[in-house]
Amino acid sequence: MAFPPEFSSTATYANRYDLDEIDVFLEGDSSKPMFFSISGLPKQLSFGKHYFNLSTLDSKNQDYELRMKSRILFEFKSKNNVVIQSDVTPLKQKNGVANCFVEVLQDPLRTWMDIEDGEGTLTIVGSLQNKQGRGQSIPEKFREAINYRCIFPIEIRKNLINADSPKVLQSKHELKTVLGQFSFAKSSVPTRKNSITGTKYGVKGTPVNIPLKAKAKS
Repeated sequence: MAFPPEFSSTATYANRYDLDEIDVFLEGDSSKPMFFSISGLPKQLSFGKHYFNLSTLDSKNQDYELRMKSRILFEFKSKNNVVIQSDVTPLKQKNGVANCFVEVLQDPLRTWMDIEDGEGTLTIVGSLQNKQGRGQSIPEKFREAINYRCIFPIEIRKNLINADSPKVLQSKHELKTVLGQFSFAKSSVPTRKNSITGTKYGVKGTPVNIPLKAKAKS
């Protein structure tokens, strides 16, 4: 059993957002994700750090499109609901691809539970907007909010030897993402299901409102 130590001011802890539980307007299918693409992620995740690429897909054939400056958040979980540490690397690329990593730790910190082997999830969320004359109109609650989610299955095999994971060979590219259209990050807390309005973000990607909660039934 993992043993969480006392809080350390120098340790890096995995944030918990429960992206798989928030209320969204549109749920994607990992076999046809519509807006996001994952590449380079090993089929099986062992102990250690694994790198992968997260990118956006061309949405010209979709009824909706990602909002300009949309926050794109992601979160890994094991089958027993333990959040697995992950983040975006400092490496930035011109082609709109974010280089990211997930790290399976023997001690996942902040929890007494071990990361269990088996099928886990990678949840990715973003903010969509309507295309003129296309699709169902996005309800007011979800406009300019995190309103789209796609959950990808992952497999964890902690003690797997020679796990197939790509390595970052260059870390000092002076490159920029495509026009800064989207922000690949994990630094914002999404809207919970009991909220009646969504979390809205300004041009700098920071929340600009406090979501209203539904009134408790008497």
